Amino acid sequence: MLDSIINKKNISISHIVLGIGFFLFLANCTTENKHAEGKELAKTNCASCHMYPDPQILPRRVWGEKVLPNMGLLMGMSHGPIYTYGDTESNTNLKPTIAQEDWDKIVHYYINESESSIPKYLIEDQGYTNVFEPHIFSLDSLPLITMTTYNEKSGSLFLGNGSSSTLLTLDTNGEILNSEELDSPPIKIVFKDSLDYILTIGNLNPSDEAKGKLKIGNNVIEELIRPVDFLIYDINLDGYDDVFVCSYGNNIGDFSLFENLRNGTYKKRVIHPISGAIKVEITNMDDDDENEIVVLFAQEHELIMIWDYENNSFIGKKAVQFQPAFGFVDFQLRDMNGDGLKDIIIGNGDNSDLSTVLKNFHGVRVLLNKGDKEFSEDYFLPIHGVSRIRAEDFDLDGDTDILTVSNFGDFSNSQFKSVQFLSNEGELKFEPKYIHRLPDFRWQTLDVSDYDKDGDLDVFLGSFNLNVGPEESDISNKKDISWVKLENKTK
Repeated sequence: MLDSIINKKNISISHIVLGIGFFLFLANCTTENKHAEGKELAKTNCASCHMYPDPQILPRRVWGEKVLPNMGLLMGMSHGPIYTYGDTESNTNLKPTIAQEDWDKIVHYYINESESSIPKYLIEDQGYTNVFEPHIFSLDSLPLITMTTYNEKSGSLFLGNGSSSTLLTLDTNGEILNSEELDSPPIKIVFKDSLDYILTIGNLNPSDEAKGKLKIGNNVIEELIRPVDFLIYDINLDGYDDVFVCSYGNNIGDFSLFENLRNGTYKKRVIHPISGAIKVEITNMDDDDENEIVVLFAQEHELIMIWDYENNSFIGKKAVQFQPAFGFVDFQLRDMNGDGLKDIIIGNGDNSDLSTVLKNFHGVRVLLNKGDKEFSEDYFLPIHGVSRIRAEDFDLDGDTDILTVSNFGDFSNSQFKSVQFLSNEGELKFEPKYIHRLPDFRWQTLDVSDYDKDGDLDVFLGSFNLNVGPEESDISNKKDISWVKLENKTK
């Protein structure tokens, strides 16, 4: 009798345990199914605007507090499963692009599949190079240098002062020769023939206001949406220079051609109507006899487009694309392996928007040209917060070196170097070195020129010591530096 009761109890307990286990199994399956659905929904909906972002690229807190709420509003959502969007009255005009249930699944997927932190890369100790001797200059208490350009013809250095919207003309010893007030900070200046081309951004902060201008001699192209680059090129071979303009914007922007109408005016032709256009180059990227137009797009697009120009038409192809937190900032086109094709050296490190944490995928990459506008990544060096790169034979040993500067660096780590000289050792191997006696600072602009005409390339750096980005990038307690001349001592 007792044995029978014990057996019945065991059977009952077994049933209970089995039931709980089956419930947990079902719950786990339901969660896994929800996450799988969220992943597929993210690939369908998020990737319709940019490359699909893996949850592992950002910490959970950043997804939940910054990125997902921002994306939700852009997709017309009034709330998510873990947050709401401020005043409900301001959300009455939202136009949802997906169902609320689907958006909830996307949010759950990113929150549950991301980690509490992303790993940092190991910053290794470096030796220093004597290729450059630094000469350091200070101009004001808040150095925001928006442009650094050396004019070999006049022997003058031109600096854009973002804090006062002035264009400064200096000699190479640091003496200010002229100061011109502009209506917004100058971003780029080019001297061609008898004309000065001066680009002003309108607003340094993220903005969709059309307040940028390109002054061409006595003429002006106005109502540009936060422009950051331009290129002068007679695309239609009519003997008059046209201008390509990168309007970075914020949520809106474009890459456009301004066709010279020969009477001091220009006709705008939008080539690609998306924000984030940051740099344009024209060169021959394949084995034909024609040049191609290469454009870098940042923001969430993070891609490089290449256009052919035929019969007054632009035929574009996406060459490479990365995930939206990549932070594209700069690129160079050089033949890095001697096969006669221009390869792409890219720098990524922008870190001042929603996801302001140090990222282990920031750095310098070499993408080898495989032909037909196809590229493969064959070199990567992680460097926090890269802001500009230049690829040149700085040490005159016959190969192309890479110079990188960083704005959003890890200044909490004494081993981090904000300027790195990547000495080319052959076969896509580079030895990183720092510049002896150059303080670590926040650098944003860079220009290369043989200012002393001794046969090697010198460098001009501009600082941007504004306390934005990751907390590790704050150096507001350091001595102010405005610009630096790196004198090349190779010759």
